[in-house]
Amino acid sequence: MARPLDPVSLQHFVAVCEEGSIARAAARESLVASALSKRIGALEAEVGVPLLLRRRRGVEPTPAGEALLGRARELLAALDRLRGELGAFGSG
Repeated sequence: MARPLDPVSLQHFVAVCEEGSIARAAARESLVASALSKRIGALEAEVGVPLLLRRRRGVEPTPAGEALLGRARELLAALDRLRGELGAFGSG
């Protein structure tokens, strides 16, 4: 059985795509670049396809990466909405 995609990896992937750079995304996510790169590599291994084109001056998503980027944004937004809805229960 495949391991489920975790929200933190998806958040990191979105950051890399938005920043266009693993180094800038790592700074944004308060990580070292090598750890973020390793996490993205693990995500690629998990889904079985390359998600980023790594170039001298940054990265850009592959077609599969573009597809994941859209879905990752949707999922992360849904999780934020869920947190808000559940938070309402705590306030009465």
